[in-house]
Amino acid sequence: MKRLFILLALSNVMIMMFAQTCPDSNHPHAIDLGFGVKFACCNVGASSPEQDGKYYAWGETKEKSIYGMVYYKYGGNNQYKRYKDIGGDIAGSQYDVAHVKWLGSWRMPTKEQLELLRDSCKIELIKYKRVKGCRFTGPNGNSIFLPGAGTRWYENTPRNDYSGSYWSSTSSTERSNGTGDSFFLCFGNGFGKTYVEVNHADRGSGCTIRPVTE
Repeated sequence: MKRLFILLALSNVMIMMFAQTCPDSNHPHAIDLGFGVKFACCNVGASSPEQDGKYYAWGETKEKSIYGMVYYKYGGNNQYKRYKDIGGDIAGSQYDVAHVKWLGSWRMPTKEQLELLRDSCKIELIKYKRVKGCRFTGPNGNSIFLPGAGTRWYENTPRNDYSGSYWSSTSSTERSNGTGDSFFLCFGNGFGKTYVEVNHADRGSGCTIRPVTE
């Protein structure tokens, strides 16, 4: 009985944490974390904060069953220019799945906005409704939860414990395996330590999207 009471109390604490930012089930909500741009409470394709949502290659607006360089919609014509140039920043464009799906002012976050999320927030790897992920708490006390949905590559979705990968709208001049990359936010638990990075990855990878708005 005592254990049940403790579990219920912990459950209520978790609900209260998100009541500030998700007052009802009519998602998405725009969450003001206290540094300008507002982040959505859930991913594109999700109906609640703990759901993974859908996976997209960078610049694509439809989910696929298989991801990788040879399956990327905007492939180039030769080995030296493997990918087509669809812009340095696709936020708000026809290539921005957040804007295409949610309309209005919703869009993919830029590299700089993901860096703000990383640098301005208190970061904790937690379980929310039994889902592993990362909570970002802004300077004003509001928070968002990003589920550790991993990354899709070919038919697989490898998950490394709490790891998550979220696309930005910003392309990179860096290259992996001779292909153009784009920036993304990645987090997880490596060697017993929490890491949160804004790095670059192959555009053919399937990552999740957390939209932003003003």
